[in-house]
Amino acid sequence: MKTFFAAAALLAGLAVAAPHAASAMGADPTPAPPANTKTDFDAGKQAVQAGQYDKAIELMKKVVAVEPKNADAYNYLGFAYRKKGDVKPAAASYETALKLDANHKGALEYQGELFLKLGKMDDAMKNRARLVVLCPSGCAELSELDRAIADSKASGGAT
Repeated sequence: MKTFFAAAALLAGLAVAAPHAASAMGADPTPAPPANTKTDFDAGKQAVQAGQYDKAIELMKKVVAVEPKNADAYNYLGFAYRKKGDVKPAAASYETALKLDANHKGALEYQGELFLKLGKMDDAMKNRARLVVLCPSGCAELSELDRAIADSKASGGAT
């Protein structure tokens, strides 16, 4: 019986001391606070609006690392890549945004503009058709894609 109590006391002592030992060995028992994705998202959006695309990409990458289902962040990421001329990561970002939210009007517009840049008028028109369904009374995204399509046609297909 003495052995049982001695073993129980030893285990109880280890349970109390373990967190302190981890701290003493340099391990922090408290998890790191999550990244402030709202702050990063807002700053990334502002960077996009200011034309600071490298900064926007850096910030939106941080957001999607923490929130991999954030279609808005992927949309802005795609926008920033497209504006820099990086079409492959732009296309991948728009595809991810649309996989997460097939009705994301911004991603449909911006992906449509990317299709125009790549000379894929038929694909841009498919995005336009989806926006017509989503915006029966019209919306800014449809108007902007219509403008881009008209500009592309007027310039012979290159935007």
